[in-house]
Amino acid sequence: MNIKNIANNLKRIRNVKGFKQEELATKAGLSRVAYSSIESAKSEPRVSNLQRLADALGVSIEELIKPIPHVSSLRFRSKKMLNTKENCKREQIVMDIAYWLNDFNYLENELSHKRIFKLKDCQGNTPEEMAKSARKKLNLKEDEAINDICGLLENAGIKIKLIVCELNNFFGLSAFDKEGNPAVVVNVSDEVSVERQIFTAAHELGHILLHKNSYIPTEVKEPQQQEEEADQFASYFLMPRDAFQKSWDENKGLHWVDNVLHIKRIYKISYRSVLKRLIEQGVSDQIYMKFYQLYKIKFGKDLKNNREPFPLEKIDFIEDRLSKLVRESYEKELISFNRAAEILKIDNESMRERVNSWEWKVLNDIV
Repeated sequence: MNIKNIANNLKRIRNVKGFKQEELATKAGLSRVAYSSIESAKSEPRVSNLQRLADALGVSIEELIKPIPHVSSLRFRSKKMLNTKENCKREQIVMDIAYWLNDFNYLENELSHKRIFKLKDCQGNTPEEMAKSARKKLNLKEDEAINDICGLLENAGIKIKLIVCELNNFFGLSAFDKEGNPAVVVNVSDEVSVERQIFTAAHELGHILLHKNSYIPTEVKEPQQQEEEADQFASYFLMPRDAFQKSWDENKGLHWVDNVLHIKRIYKISYRSVLKRLIEQGVSDQIYMKFYQLYKIKFGKDLKNNREPFPLEKIDFIEDRLSKLVRESYEKELISFNRAAEILKIDNESMRERVNSWEWKVLNDIV
């Protein structure tokens, strides 16, 4: 056993779980001195004590002894300084991404299903021009709405990972694997609207195309200008200027609040993105307050706590390529049942249910 790996894993998981050293030691039936010696890598724990610590933390022994992988090209920024617990959560996310990328690449290689990144040669002097170039390379019509952004990006050679994360104000990040292929990670917790999740995927694509030199894992502070540029890219990637104007003009007969809500559903974006586009075209920024007032009058509801009117559903933002690779690898006996469950991050019971759902006989029974 590598005692440094154990020490680092213990410290990271303990902080994520919110335990102080003394609390974890007590829960595991160890003295504080004994535990401190293990976490500081001064002594190698007995297997029995390691099992006690794993049980106290609610993880397997493997989680405590496995080496910590690294992602060499990562853009994971924050608008504020992170405290100790938040930093440990950040480290956990980065580690999970490293394992995920390794598993993804392994399956692609075993099945000979590697995809080439199709957007390497996109060009543009502004975020809007870059968004237009990306849409063109993806064969999107000038006024075409993106109905499945996960599928679109996956077909373009970008890996997509959806995670549930409680890290404050964390919406997503992007990275490159060892072969230089990009990946986008999006937070799909219940606190983040589906509209925001879709926008985040486009936002991270903006970073990939606009800020190729900013992928430094040790950098934490978020440059405001780069964030604004990625936001602009996402806005025009999801809702091109001419397409927006065409949609707005076609529905001029509607109440303008209904027009905003209609356009938001067409392009699967937040109502705030529609209002911001109107402001960019010369409308007063007081439009936000006016929209809130009229929306409440029309529908009897307010928009507090970043509530999204007529929101999209979770089914509107789904990643499925990794699951498809796992199924094919499992059916070709390239990976075991347990390995498939491990890659998908689900327990054996859920994996068994999923395998059963793949069988045509289940569908026949339903019919």
